Amino acid sequence: MAVQAQAQPDLKAIMEYAGKLRDVLPLHILEQSDKEDLAWQMHVRHFKADEVIYHQGDPAGDAHVVYQGLVKVMLVNAEGNEALVTLHRRGDFFGECALFNDSERDETIIAVIPTTTLQLSRESCHRVLDRNEKTRDWMFHHLTETIERLQNRYQSMVFLDVPGRLACYLLETAAIGGDLPIRQDDLAAAIASTRVTVNKILADFERRGLLKVSRRKFEILDSAGLEREMYR
Repeated sequence: MAVQAQAQPDLKAIMEYAGKLRDVLPLHILEQSDKEDLAWQMHVRHFKADEVIYHQGDPAGDAHVVYQGLVKVMLVNAEGNEALVTLHRRGDFFGECALFNDSERDETIIAVIPTTTLQLSRESCHRVLDRNEKTRDWMFHHLTETIERLQNRYQSMVFLDVPGRLACYLLETAAIGGDLPIRQDDLAAAIASTRVTVNKILADFERRGLLKVSRRKFEILDSAGLEREMYR
């Protein structure tokens, strides 16, 4: 790990953090004892932009939920080639496979902008899942949605050409909202292409009035036009 864990806040403080994520943490189906069990072993972690949260191959034993900020999920092969799998924003989980097996991390997670996460321990999550059937149902539903998102991403990679994949990814990124500092290298890694190719396609999109390109910024001007690139 490149970053040391922050000091653990008191129970009241951590519950206030968690309470602001009611839309993604199933606090309403937890007994008070379950809430406290999670909170006592929960840590608030802070990361700077471009800081690695954990590396592919690191030991795994916990999951994270994004409290604020943005992280990217990267895969790296033996030759050092990178693939950007997805972005996680406020309320999204990552690393949750560590709650169910003892294998090493199979991805690298990097903060795109200054990011705060809530780190959930495997042990406390297991106790809550064992005690609470509604929590297990919620977790299965969450994992199902994750699998469906990955299936949709795989379909776009298989069936779209490079301009179509780039258009699709730009629209997905725009849907996250905010002013995201996404580099052309990230775009290339996300669509299995090269930075040179991405640069040429972005220039073409800009020339045709589909978007405005500036340093690490991409402003979509014509969403419908980008959508047509996916199906031409």
